[in-house]
Amino acid sequence: MMSSLSRLFHSLASPRRALTFTALAGVLFWLLARGLGDLPPGAPTIFDLQLAFSTEKFQSVIAAWGDGNVAAYVNGMWLDYLYPIAYALALSAWLAVLTRRAAAPPSPFTLALFAAPLLAALLDYLENSLHLLMLVGLKTTPAALVFLASLAAALKWMLAGLTIFVILLLALTRPFHTTSPKEAPMHTFKKILLILLLVLLIAAPTYAYFGVIRPALPQLDGELALEGLTAPVTIYRDSSGIPHIFAENAHDLFFAQGFVHAQDRLWAMESARRAAHGTLSEVIGERGLKNDTMMRILGMTESAEADWKTLDAENQAALTAYTDGVNAFLARAGENLPLELKILGITPQPWTPIDSLVFGKLVAWGLSNNYQDELVISKLTQTLSWDETLSLLPEYPGPDVIPDANAALLPETIDSMLAFARQVNAAALMRPDQGSNAWVVGGSHTASGKPLLAGDPHQALSMPTLWYEVGLHTTDNQYNVVGASLPGLPGVEIGHNAHIAWAVTNARPDVQDLFIETLNEDGTQYLFKDEWKPLTIREEVIQVKGGEAVTLKVRLTHHGPLVSDATPDSHQHLALRWTGIDQGRPLAQAILQLNRAQNWDEFRAALSLWQLPGMNFVYADVNGNIGYQMSGAVPVRAKNDLYGLAPVSGSDGEHEWMGFVPFHELPSAQNPKGDFFASANNRPAGLDYPHFLSHYYQPPYRVALISQTIRTLKNATTEDFAKLQASQYSDINRQLAQAIAAEAAPQTDAEKAALSLLKDWDGVMSPESRAAALSELALRKLIRLALEPKLDSASIDSYLTLAGYPYMFLQNLLDDPANPWWHGRRAELLTAALASAVTELGDQTWGDIHQYTASHPLGSIGPLRPIFNRGPFPIGGNWNTVNSGGYYPDQPYAMALGPAYRIIANPADWDASLSIVPTGQSGQPFSPHYADQIQPWLKVEYHPLPFSLEAIEAAAVHVLHIAVRH
Repeated sequence: MMSSLSRLFHSLASPRRALTFTALAGVLFWLLARGLGDLPPGAPTIFDLQLAFSTEKFQSVIAAWGDGNVAAYVNGMWLDYLYPIAYALALSAWLAVLTRRAAAPPSPFTLALFAAPLLAALLDYLENSLHLLMLVGLKTTPAALVFLASLAAALKWMLAGLTIFVILLLALTRPFHTTSPKEAPMHTFKKILLILLLVLLIAAPTYAYFGVIRPALPQLDGELALEGLTAPVTIYRDSSGIPHIFAENAHDLFFAQGFVHAQDRLWAMESARRAAHGTLSEVIGERGLKNDTMMRILGMTESAEADWKTLDAENQAALTAYTDGVNAFLARAGENLPLELKILGITPQPWTPIDSLVFGKLVAWGLSNNYQDELVISKLTQTLSWDETLSLLPEYPGPDVIPDANAALLPETIDSMLAFARQVNAAALMRPDQGSNAWVVGGSHTASGKPLLAGDPHQALSMPTLWYEVGLHTTDNQYNVVGASLPGLPGVEIGHNAHIAWAVTNARPDVQDLFIETLNEDGTQYLFKDEWKPLTIREEVIQVKGGEAVTLKVRLTHHGPLVSDATPDSHQHLALRWTGIDQGRPLAQAILQLNRAQNWDEFRAALSLWQLPGMNFVYADVNGNIGYQMSGAVPVRAKNDLYGLAPVSGSDGEHEWMGFVPFHELPSAQNPKGDFFASANNRPAGLDYPHFLSHYYQPPYRVALISQTIRTLKNATTEDFAKLQASQYSDINRQLAQAIAAEAAPQTDAEKAALSLLKDWDGVMSPESRAAALSELALRKLIRLALEPKLDSASIDSYLTLAGYPYMFLQNLLDDPANPWWHGRRAELLTAALASAVTELGDQTWGDIHQYTASHPLGSIGPLRPIFNRGPFPIGGNWNTVNSGGYYPDQPYAMALGPAYRIIANPADWDASLSIVPTGQSGQPFSPHYADQIQPWLKVEYHPLPFSLEAIEAAAVHVLHIAVRH
């Protein structure tokens, strides 16, 4: 025994091994502590459980933890069997390093000290095994076993504590005994540094977790009392972290929703409202100036303040209650704020109803980006004729959602405005070209004989994700709704209540126009119909962290603010007209009325208030009806000769907005002959529709596949809809692959092998497919080759940002061998595209170059990346697959846009509905719900979305009771 200990002693007497085991013990400790991160503040800790000694104490700890945390403790027990090995070896190694004598074997006393941590580890195993036996095997807590486990824990801590004390003592005193008087001070200094490092390795993560991370995690169980409620509220949370709120009235319901939004997403809410108000520079310095400048020029805050005055008392009360709930959380949290706010030194100001309204406008801004398209198209017209430009912007070919329904800019202005616009992306939801799928089928297609509805909005992906699932229930049944909400706004934007279900896509209406204004010499007046009119001028002061405040002079015509003032290099004056800054378009009122709707007429009445952003809604109800309705304020222009594609003169008065398309004239239909509706950002109605809505829709590939699949569906179930949402088939990619296989002339063995792959490829953009990668690279190259004879590289780069147009342009090329953009060299260009793809790709697959990273803004900082980011993950799909895997041209082929939420709503049995978000419910990186949905989302798996009280109670792993504090 002694000889074995002696051999182990000499084996561990290495500083490198001591540091290695210390680091391993630190990592395992962090993982163990994280595993019990859901324990509410003030709840019994693991130490209370370990040192209970009595059955009563042990059982009280278990009861306070709740079933969810006990299960987490048991499931994480495997870590508790690794951790003792790590800390025992670490402590024993430090003892060996500090007591080893080169010329002499260790004494029995030294070996006894050396063995103390190893004995502590054995006691730890005994304690863990007894806990496991009681909690899993016996499911009872006999007094003898509780006492024995607690005794083992107490002895373990005594031995571990004694060992740490001895290590510290030896580290401080040993230099005086082993070195000469001259060397002793330096050796002592080194040892002190080593001890400080050891203490730091232990203390820093311990403080970080118990002092910063854990206090900021939300309380999920037990009871608390809050001022502002009128009656008690109960919040059930399921295993996915979805809160289901039960309140007696609407006020308490929205109060509680504000509270839970702030519990899980305070950082996202704070960053979004700062982005919308234009106050990012206050906390991130000059990096936020471009965003703040644009938001101040747009006047988002002023517009939201005007919207507030248009709301009736009921909607103002709902927003006020939501606000009070957010602020109740802020008051309760105090200094225990999320990690991002700690890092940036932000203390959030109280939330206001205006913050919610301005957040709604920020959402609309990201879904209304056609002013940028006008700039890109203007850049094309610098080189091309108008007819040539239009050939790059094909008319949408169909199908429609309702089937069979009866001034030139200077180059420097364009370049400066485009460069500026690309940098105004402070929030993920501000990225342009956000798409979506939504479809609904009637009972003739389903196994239940009732409708079935699906939706998956495609938006820029972020960490945390944009959407937050929640159930909202009042005992008077005024609200009984579940689905996806937007933290910052009360209510549910996508989901169902007891009567109806709905999902949405971006209708892509043209709701932005750039007007080229003529100003007088001193820039105080603008010309309109031969008359000089005074500009409206207001001053904005932007506070900049670490720098001087920036004073901004915002100038407005009756068309809107001069957005060109954001870029000093603009030599022209561009005013932006956008429905989002018109007064009286608050999103909140539409959401809340929609949540209460019980039938088709009430549904449409709610959508008449949904004036921005313009959306396509598909509908289903429990009575078997399905429907489609477009919403949004769509301008009627006095003259629309440019189809909303380019800036127009602001001085001649010919392109003024004369009003808006009346709601009852927007595309709408119910219970069609085919018994389904499919929307994938395609044109809502046919060419005979009397009003101009837009020129820019997404290509038809997604909607065509959805429609073709639905037409053949009989006895459909949620599993069939899930399979369709998972589809990675891209028709345009397969068409290109077939064209290359038939017409290209490969020159090398690698090109011949690639051509063979493309010939037999099925068009599925799966991550393991090399043919998929070849097709996508060849697609991008072919578009470039077709355009290069007439456009420079920068213009082509700009054109590719238009997302939908390049694919429809390519479709026209493939359909017409005589298309002039082939330049008479079709086979040559196809061959060159193949050769370029082979060279660029090498042996990689689509998943090798097309990857998804769940990115957090702070994850761009190297040391913080592992804390906040997750991934990268190989992923399939592209812009034109139902299971979208979109990427932006400036960062090929990194997936940046995809299904930000998936839902399948089942009116035949609401409890059988399914859903998933890309990351998790929580925005806090040490929460178990920060990234727990990534893997199922990648696999297109779902979690249940319970609705009835019985199903919610059965699924609950946490229950929080909130009482009224008087």
